[in-house]
Amino acid sequence: MKLPIYIESPAPNFKRFFMLGGALLLALAIAGQLLWPSMVLQFGILCLAAVSLISVGIAKHFEPPISVSLTKNSVRYFHRYGQWKLAWTNISRIHIPRFYHQLEHREISYIGVKVDDLEALIDNVSPRFASRIIHEHRDILALAISQGDINAAQAQINLSPFKLPSGFQIAGPLAPFFHQMILLEKLYGAHLFIPFSGFTTSPQEVVNQMNAIRKMR
Repeated sequence: MKLPIYIESPAPNFKRFFMLGGALLLALAIAGQLLWPSMVLQFGILCLAAVSLISVGIAKHFEPPISVSLTKNSVRYFHRYGQWKLAWTNISRIHIPRFYHQLEHREISYIGVKVDDLEALIDNVSPRFASRIIHEHRDILALAISQGDINAAQAQINLSPFKLPSGFQIAGPLAPFFHQMILLEKLYGAHLFIPFSGFTTSPQEVVNQMNAIRKMR
């Protein structure tokens, strides 16, 4: 297997289409308001639609083109608001978590990564990134609530300091991130989750690649 492997993200796709289309639509709407003043309301709505398209294009522009990089020694996940990096030796499991519903197993739309030493993430995750991930993973907790695995109170954001096995305490934005990781690991066997939407290839293929490299270590 040739390394490194860079797995592309579909998030930035069509960013130029949205920005150019929005700009053209905005120009048309402004010209229409000048030429047909009686239709100012209709062209005003068109302006709003144009601004929305431009906003989507700008948002896509700031999305990372790579979602995951796989090297001989580590895996790195890229997100618009930050990233995390883990050595393969600090990962005990990579899988697609499943849950049991109506007599059949179903997948959640994430790749799960189980970490051996969470302390390695302290300097790898920024407070801004941690705060974003806490809210993005609420859908996983909502699934657990709907399945009856936890109640709404257990899914609340825990702002209390987080104590690591070494005795070191984490406070601030990182604390609820670590509390949530522990809860998610109990529910679905993984601390970190990478959404399927971050891949242009099959998620199972990504899992297979990651596990193949991990087992080489």
